[in-house]
Amino acid sequence: MKNLQNTYLISLFLILLFCTGFSENPSITSETIEKKFKPNMPLGTIYTIVPRGLIISIDEAHFFDDCDWNLKESSLDTLNLIAEILKDLPNFCVIEDHIQNRICSDKLENWELSMMRSASIVEYLVKCRSVSQEQLFDIGYGEFMPFRGNVNPEIKGIDNRVDFVIIDYKAKR
Repeated sequence: MKNLQNTYLISLFLILLFCTGFSENPSITSETIEKKFKPNMPLGTIYTIVPRGLIISIDEAHFFDDCDWNLKESSLDTLNLIAEILKDLPNFCVIEDHIQNRICSDKLENWELSMMRSASIVEYLVKCRSVSQEQLFDIGYGEFMPFRGNVNPEIKGIDNRVDFVIIDYKAKR
């Protein structure tokens, strides 16, 4: 278990290291990217601008049934929209899945389910929508990074969510 946690932390570090400084176009800001996404995203989508870029948070129930990692058919329109916008951006995108502390089975930890969910989204975007694999990263946090308003205090916590983090070119390493 300790080796898995170490591997997990190293993977996170590498993602953060390589996800900075991708776009050098100063006209592509988090604010302009947010305007591209907002008109057609699901109700309840939360947009938060942080130093590393734009976080687009969508309730995981939009994408997955409880304790499952297969994408819902009803979520494909949203993913298709996200794919079309990402293909026009030079920015990296990290897909982060978050699950509150609950047990789905004796054999599957939350962070494992979370990793499979974020990988399902990346797989769909790459294989079915032709988004560049080099542009996407996936990470599953399980219950280890709760929302709880820590970046946007006006919003009550949504701990079961998928975050699409569009990395800002000005983000520092």
